[in-house]
Amino acid sequence: MNRLLSAIALSCAVLTSSAHANNKCDVELGHGLIITDNEIRIVDDGQTRIQINNDSQLFILGRWIELDQEGERVVREYSLGIRDTVPELVNLATDGVNLGLSAIEQVVEGMSDKEPEVLKTQLQYVERALMDKFKRGDDFFFIAPQSLSKIDDFFTKEISQKIHSAVHGSLGSILVSLGDAFKSREGNIEDRINDMGQRMEIISKEIDKSLQKKAHQLEEKAAEYCECLNTLDQTEEKLQRIVPELVAYDLVQIRS
Repeated sequence: MNRLLSAIALSCAVLTSSAHANNKCDVELGHGLIITDNEIRIVDDGQTRIQINNDSQLFILGRWIELDQEGERVVREYSLGIRDTVPELVNLATDGVNLGLSAIEQVVEGMSDKEPEVLKTQLQYVERALMDKFKRGDDFFFIAPQSLSKIDDFFTKEISQKIHSAVHGSLGSILVSLGDAFKSREGNIEDRINDMGQRMEIISKEIDKSLQKKAHQLEEKAAEYCECLNTLDQTEEKLQRIVPELVAYDLVQIRS
């Protein structure tokens, strides 16, 4: 199994140049995916529709589908194709983002003697938005239904806007803290306000740079995997011809 997975990965690497040579393809995932060591589950609204156990056994709505040797081969090819592409996209999407959120929280908290509860609440919204699209744990990967060619929009628009709101939304609580410090004659209020403004500007710029870099990395990876996703789509079509019930749960949708 590991040799087959390595062979698929190698074929993706070989095809990378042709993927970059063409315009990026518009790939959509029609359903959510949960991937563990032993299972792949295609889900909708938290319900498992399709399940593949050990890259070999196929279940539709909990019912085991008995396959011949060719059917089992195509199921394995399909399962390993999913494993070769989706976890890396999830890793790339989540790496560094949570650390970045923690860093923002620490910097903003450093400006105030009080914990900015507004910031914590806002950052929780950011984390939820991210986890609604991409999630990973010690033993699983999750990706929601979405257009893989528009991942950059998710980071540069939706996530960026939420983080900016989180940072600037915490200004009120920081100013209250600074006001308290002024009343108790602790420190120079003007210096602290100026320092706060400078830090906010730096944070905003760093946020934008970080998210743009993340979006670019994901865009490049999606383009790199374009040919692999095309191949996965073709494998899915083969499997659908063998098991027509799968047409209702079409996962990979190429719109180029």
